[in-house]
Amino acid sequence: MITTLSPRRVPASHGWYWVRDGWRLVLRKPITWIAFSALTWLIISASALHPLLMAVVAVVLPVILAGWALACREAEAGRPIPVTMLFEGFRGRVGDLASIGGLNLMGNMMLMLVVLAIGGEAFTEAITRPGSLSPEAAGALQSRMSLALVVILAIGIPLAMAVWFAPLAVALDGLRGPGALAASLRGVLRNGLPFVIYSAALGGVGVVTFLALSATGIAPPLAMEAAFWILMPLLVASVYVSYRDIYGAVEQG
Repeated sequence: MITTLSPRRVPASHGWYWVRDGWRLVLRKPITWIAFSALTWLIISASALHPLLMAVVAVVLPVILAGWALACREAEAGRPIPVTMLFEGFRGRVGDLASIGGLNLMGNMMLMLVVLAIGGEAFTEAITRPGSLSPEAAGALQSRMSLALVVILAIGIPLAMAVWFAPLAVALDGLRGPGALAASLRGVLRNGLPFVIYSAALGGVGVVTFLALSATGIAPPLAMEAAFWILMPLLVASVYVSYRDIYGAVEQG
């Protein structure tokens, strides 16, 4: 077991390679990825039945993502992938993976509380009864929300960076939770430009998928959700490829 990972800085062009090579990985096992997406969607959808279930699924989501990562490694090696591998993370470092989910859940709850505290009653009223706000109250709320946005960016972005690669660091390299979070944060910070390219490329694919679904007459909210789940295998596979590139010695080109 290793205790730390040393991320390397990769060229900006690798951001595109992550999407390209992630797609190639998807094409190796398309039926498997469809099954993984369907099962993950069922788990998350079922959690909407009760707030407690939502919290539990949020905590164990990194455990499920670990199963995705392990399946990506098997696909990369050309080995068969049983559908049960989606739950392989439950046979490993469940505590470390769940601690990542717990931290992410608590961080996002804290951000929500901060927004509510800054926005005050006007924010709650704007959500429940948007037409009831006076122009003066709306102006004051806009000023408060600007402050809330700064706080969200200051806390939310570092949290997202720390969580981004953490499940993979635990599942693939055996790091403990805190070490995985630290390694993920360092890896993203050292590769800002590739991540800009990566986000633009993946976002472009997402927009095209959304527009294609909307053109069929699907309502925009449903089209957005469907586009996300259609692209879920590409998202996970591209994260796996970028992890191997930044923390391994994978040559791109």
